[in-house]
Amino acid sequence: MTDHEDLQEIVDRLEEHLDLPVHPTYPLRDREIVGIWRKRSVEALRELGSRGLLTRKDALGKALHESLWAVADAPMVASFEDAPGRTILLGELIRNIVHPGRITQGLKGTCAATCVEIYVAERDPAEYARIIAGLVSPTGQVALRSGGELVRDEDVLEPDEHEYRRSPVSRLFQVACMEFAYPELDYHNAEDGQFEGVKNTGTGLSLGAFDRLLVGITGHRWETLSDGHARFAALFKQLGLDTSGVADLHRDALSIIERVTAAGEAVFATLELPKVRSPVRRAAGSADHAAHKIRVLKLDRPNGTVLYDDPMDPQQTWFEGIRTHIVDRYGRCTMPIADFEKLLVELSYPPELWPGPEQARPAPTETQPESR
Repeated sequence: MTDHEDLQEIVDRLEEHLDLPVHPTYPLRDREIVGIWRKRSVEALRELGSRGLLTRKDALGKALHESLWAVADAPMVASFEDAPGRTILLGELIRNIVHPGRITQGLKGTCAATCVEIYVAERDPAEYARIIAGLVSPTGQVALRSGGELVRDEDVLEPDEHEYRRSPVSRLFQVACMEFAYPELDYHNAEDGQFEGVKNTGTGLSLGAFDRLLVGITGHRWETLSDGHARFAALFKQLGLDTSGVADLHRDALSIIERVTAAGEAVFATLELPKVRSPVRRAAGSADHAAHKIRVLKLDRPNGTVLYDDPMDPQQTWFEGIRTHIVDRYGRCTMPIADFEKLLVELSYPPELWPGPEQARPAPTETQPESR
């Protein structure tokens, strides 16, 4: 049997599982009817095969299709087998890999965890599938590239109105990430809060917690700049110290974004929003003040805009007072560079792609080879 025939057999066997009954009352994302949902899941599976992704390897050297098969047929925690069931979990996982942009936080305050989920599904799909397969297993534990461990936090995936357009696969991943980011706290999905005993300390991830999660999932180091670093740089400058070799968020952010995205990588940014609109107000934490994590995809200087991926997947603009434009239904948006600079408070990026201001050079052109 040829490699092509082997691959086709894998696709055919997984397709048979997508043809199994779907839970009769579990709501499908975007209120798709079962026939449409199944058709799109099968199309995504076939695309995995045609793009050669089924043979991509994870951190343990296993092919992506092995993790898909684990979701389809390996032992699974009983409550997940009941609802949403293997068919939905398998189809949603496949579709998330083929279209990472469809991954969303729903109306939960898990924007940072969602950004990481989109990133790993897009850049390391076999690892993403391995993580999901581990989380749905009876033990609910999976070792990460960093050596840490991601642990399933909940054994029931009942939908509620605040899941909104978030799939059960993403809920499973994001809740586990919220737990990993704050090992000393207990994240409750229903309340969307980090609990210290009975005290709800709020939702979202601090700079340190996000860094712990990002390094844990990707297995490599990220550099982070914040407005706190910028304030220290300004203070040192007032004291007469040379700060030209010290990275400064306000001075260097655009240079970092330009160089890193030109090399084919994404940059994670935290925006401090002065005011947000309903219905996302609940997830943002407050109508008058909210921090929101996004993935910056490109700096478009000719048009004076920043292209970014909003994990909220907004159907309408929701940053009050900011001129945002929704590019597509997967949450890609743009905003003017001036507005972005005004809102930016944190930036995370691979340090090897921007070694520092003293080594900075003009961003490479699109015809130059990628840096990594």
